[in-house]
Amino acid sequence: ADIKVSRGTISLSREADGSISPLSLLKKQQGPPASQPAPSPAGTVQKSSAPSKERHPASELSFRIKKIRVDRFNAAFTDKTLPDKPRFTLTNTRLNLTNLNGPKFTPSPFHFTAIFNKATPLRADGRITATPFHYKGSVKVGRLPLRDFEDYFPSNINVFIARGTADTAMNVDIALKDGKPTGTFKGSAGIRSFHALDTLTEEDLLKWESLQLDDIRGNLEPFSLALRQIALNGVYSRIIVRKDGTLNLQNLVEKQGPGTGEQGSAGTAEPSKTPAPQPPIATPQSRKADISIGEVTIQGGTLFFTDNHLPQHFATTFYNLGGRVSGLSSEDTKLADVDLRGNLENHSPLQITGRINPLRDDLFVDLKVSFRDIELSPVTPYSGNYLGYTVEKGKLFLDLTYHIDKKQLDSENKIFIDQFTFGEKVDSPNATSLPVKLGLALLKDRKGEIHLDVPVAGRTDDPKFNIWKLVFQVLKNLMVKAVTSPFSLLSSMFGGGHDFSAIQFSPGMSTLPPQEEQKLTALAKVLLDRPALKVELKGYVDRDKDTEAYRRELLNRKLKNEKFLAVVKQGTPAGGKGADSVQVLPDEYPKYLAAVYKKEKFPKPRNILGLVKNLPPDEMQKLIIANTVVGEAEFQTLARERVTAAVNYLVKKGGVPPERIFQKNDDLFKAPEKDSITRSRVELNAIVQ
Repeated sequence: ADIKVSRGTISLSREADGSISPLSLLKKQQGPPASQPAPSPAGTVQKSSAPSKERHPASELSFRIKKIRVDRFNAAFTDKTLPDKPRFTLTNTRLNLTNLNGPKFTPSPFHFTAIFNKATPLRADGRITATPFHYKGSVKVGRLPLRDFEDYFPSNINVFIARGTADTAMNVDIALKDGKPTGTFKGSAGIRSFHALDTLTEEDLLKWESLQLDDIRGNLEPFSLALRQIALNGVYSRIIVRKDGTLNLQNLVEKQGPGTGEQGSAGTAEPSKTPAPQPPIATPQSRKADISIGEVTIQGGTLFFTDNHLPQHFATTFYNLGGRVSGLSSEDTKLADVDLRGNLENHSPLQITGRINPLRDDLFVDLKVSFRDIELSPVTPYSGNYLGYTVEKGKLFLDLTYHIDKKQLDSENKIFIDQFTFGEKVDSPNATSLPVKLGLALLKDRKGEIHLDVPVAGRTDDPKFNIWKLVFQVLKNLMVKAVTSPFSLLSSMFGGGHDFSAIQFSPGMSTLPPQEEQKLTALAKVLLDRPALKVELKGYVDRDKDTEAYRRELLNRKLKNEKFLAVVKQGTPAGGKGADSVQVLPDEYPKYLAAVYKKEKFPKPRNILGLVKNLPPDEMQKLIIANTVVGEAEFQTLARERVTAAVNYLVKKGGVPPERIFQKNDDLFKAPEKDSITRSRVELNAIVQ
């Protein structure tokens, strides 16, 4: 009627030889059985002298258990086949199983809960049949750490999973048929706080806040999968070009060495020429999986790109990457709609729209790519290496159309370059010998604009096909043809009765002082009155005065951010403004300083118990400032912030069109020409079309 096991414990292991530990309790057979009959002569039938004992159904054990209960049971499993011998536990296990009948099993109501490895709740509710196995019910797994299974990750990947948890809630109807699982499943799943590193560089590779898969519906045999929505939030990816010219993505999986895989030995070289038998296409077993995804949404994406292959380091970041891809399907006739957007360095907008089908056997692409207002001064490492000159300024606009069908690519690359200007000459063995400065000047029209239309076509399955090499070859040909055209240059000049040579800032600050705002207001009027004028901005810093002041400014920003987060969590409307609009009052300072101190990553004083000590506000402030690094990268950031402050004022308050404002690179620490101007400044220079 009732079987109950309470507060039990069991410990199992998989031994180094692959055996399961409880089987060691069984005696092993020593030698051949004593009653083993001798083999019969060929062609004869050996008769047994013992009467035949035919087993009848009535002799099988018949049983019925009304209720089986397991309460507060603990279990542990150790896998000794792996070097680190991973250990897994189930604690506080509860199991209820009712109406268990045999030998003909019927569905039994089933309820199971447990805690896996002390943190992950497990739950299953449904009806289970032991033989043949069949389970119909629900399965829930919450906050399952991926690192718990680190020992089972493939050994040939150069990826380290730093963190991440998986969860799922599924309704399943699973059975075994001829030893293979069949049935259906539906529900949702997700992976949270995922973080993976490249073990070769020990740098971030991929991370995200949440990957959610909603309304999953699938069938095991034949396999099919349908998802209503995949949502990816807060994704960050890092792409690195190494010094040897390879991408970090190329070496994530180690390739097989000589003598493995298809290499084989010399004696097997000839037979390997015979192609392996292919499964018949028409059989149900080779049926292409039916996969459909209603919508994929991406929000808050960031892509960081670094090129260490160049003599001069280059890095840039795409921010606010997001959008959706709807209607993905493995059916050849169905196409998915694409609408993706983002910003390069939080400024230049990127938009990708069109239709694709990446799930079908033959890739289909019909996309339009629009990239606007790209500052070209940061690409100096490339221009110096391949063209032999730095880039002082310029903006790039791209309108690209790509169509791929049946491995045939047809593309249009419309390129608009505005005010592109070379700077200093760079000695580079890779630089072209063409007169690029002359060609650039000749390609410009009277407005200083370059308009190019570069069509490219080819086969994507051609190993020699490289679209960017073809594009650059076309541009090279245009440059060669342009040197025979008349030569022209733009002359730079400015006037108007005001000294706009520089906007000055307080040490460590990127906020415009009131008197400098008045200067920019007057400058905006001049620019609006003279449509042909454009303005260049260059940011500078004072290595001595800006260092300490910028540390304090960075701390002040962190304090404002903490208060802003607190206000938002309290449900107080933020009024559409960010943390910069928040003011930290003197009596609030210790509270938010402690919050900042808690998040800092530097080593902190600890008590005898090893816990972080509580420090007075002035001590916390001292440690935070002392551990705030202000080096070359921070100085560049401060200079960019000062330029951005001036640009935003001219655009938002002065009404100057953004396409008339350019940012220019220069030596951050160069002294001003006038003694009356401080080193913490933004210099302005006007150009005439």
